[in-house]
Amino acid sequence: MRVSTDRPGVSGRARKPRDPAERRIRSRIRLLRGWILLAALGLIARLAYLQIWDSPHLSAVARQQRTRILNLASLRKDILDRNGAQLAVSEEAWSVYVQPQDFKGDPAQAAARLAPLLGVDETKLEQALAGHHWAWLAREEDRATAKQVRALKIPGIGLLEETKRVYPKDETAGTLIGFVGVDNRGLAGIEHDFNALIMGPPRQLAIQVDAKGNEILRDAHENPLDAVETSSGAVQLTIDQAIQHVAESRLAEAIQTFDAAHGVVIVMNPWNGDVLAFATLPTYDPNHPDLASPSVITNWGISKVFEPGSVMKPFTIAAALQVGTITPQTVFTCPPRLQIGDRSIGDHDPGPGIRHLIPAQILKVSSNVGASQIGRSMPDSVQRAFFIKFGFGRTTQSGLGGESRGILPPLPWRPIRHATISYGQGISVTALQLATAECALANGGYAVRPRLIERILDASGKVVQTFPPAPMRRVVSTRVTQELLPMLEGVTDPGGTGTAARVPGYHVAGKTGTAQKAWPDGRGYSPDVVSTFLGFVPAEKPRIVILATLDAPQKAHFASETTAPIFRDVAAATLRILGSEPSPTLEASPSV
Repeated sequence: MRVSTDRPGVSGRARKPRDPAERRIRSRIRLLRGWILLAALGLIARLAYLQIWDSPHLSAVARQQRTRILNLASLRKDILDRNGAQLAVSEEAWSVYVQPQDFKGDPAQAAARLAPLLGVDETKLEQALAGHHWAWLAREEDRATAKQVRALKIPGIGLLEETKRVYPKDETAGTLIGFVGVDNRGLAGIEHDFNALIMGPPRQLAIQVDAKGNEILRDAHENPLDAVETSSGAVQLTIDQAIQHVAESRLAEAIQTFDAAHGVVIVMNPWNGDVLAFATLPTYDPNHPDLASPSVITNWGISKVFEPGSVMKPFTIAAALQVGTITPQTVFTCPPRLQIGDRSIGDHDPGPGIRHLIPAQILKVSSNVGASQIGRSMPDSVQRAFFIKFGFGRTTQSGLGGESRGILPPLPWRPIRHATISYGQGISVTALQLATAECALANGGYAVRPRLIERILDASGKVVQTFPPAPMRRVVSTRVTQELLPMLEGVTDPGGTGTAARVPGYHVAGKTGTAQKAWPDGRGYSPDVVSTFLGFVPAEKPRIVILATLDAPQKAHFASETTAPIFRDVAAATLRILGSEPSPTLEASPSV
């Protein structure tokens, strides 16, 4: 009998055992299939991530790689005077460019046709037209020029809408207002110093770039020249263009009459610091700043310092009255010359012999000897501290760029320096510092800050932001200003140095100052002077503070002859503009 060796349930021949090498191969194949599957799943997941979740970022990167941003002139706010008169506006303009991909003509021939229209050098135009990159050919052209360019129908020559800055009053307040560059960013004056307030939102244009890096910008030549939006609102100043015009006209006349190098007239409201006029001459037309020299563009009234001379005497007297080292009745013995150590000081018109003067008389005849004694009646530290309170030795915080702090010498002061600083020699100031300090003498003893920006309006004329006056700060008491007032009025009375500043129908308070100019190296003084009249009117209830300064007048030196008449004329006109009625009982101003 035959015995079967087959296991139950197994039929046929027995399966041959697998070779170990085969098992390893099969295992590796399975492992490879698994890795391939994992890789495929990873790629699918990565593709899904890139196409869904990371798509915005990748799209932005792609746009950045094929796009270049062109900055266009921003739309600036108009600049208005306090009554709404336009001092700076934006007008429609068109800029001309070349698109090399579309320009297939002869560069020389096209340049010859465009040069007369654009006023650009023909050679420069030809170079731009022959280039391989997108380029400007001309900026800020008017509508008529734009139409002429478009009428040429030169393929590849396009137009972009922009705006350009225009100054309707031409040279009026030119140095104060300043100007902008071709990109409409402020480069000087208020346009620069308050650029953040005046500049509208940035305007940009995206230019496509091809694979070779060439810029591509298309322009629809068939479209009409639509009107360009030219206003995003307005910045309203405290300046009154009528008063500004009066100040500049009278200053220009004086500069010509006395052959002066420079001149400044500043008109301020002493109660809130509003600057009603800021005239500096020579000036320039901001419509054509390329024709102006840097020295003219610079605002002489804030950047240049000078020794003020006798207009400092009222501040010395105010400080001494405040600390009580003198009274209005204190008598000072004033010889023709006063010896101080190895130096001596004297008066410009001492008269015969020794004079016995009270503070009012010291101001009236402008005695250096008397003023030096008043200054030295108090410690130098006390006098210097009061000068700082009045605003000397620091900027006025007007917001105007390039403003100098002036020069207030550090302590201790030598006796001779203490004496000369008391009458305005050895200290340097700016015109705006002086005018601002005078406000404290006019308003009862409070320091103010010059204010140039009043409010901002939107495009519809609605007020969207205001700039209130800075808080007033006490410098001297009202008692001191009341005691000082008749002294300052006496300067313009007969026998005083400021009679030429009298305004018919008004009481005038002020002071003359004629100071030698220091040499640039600080070693001694030149024959030239700076003459100044600083005062306020009406004296009993001031409406305006006026500073008038001439630098290096050649045909007359003393402020009584040069700047006092400027004060008189500007004050009279300004009071009429402000509607301040004169008193018919007051005597007329003497003829000058």
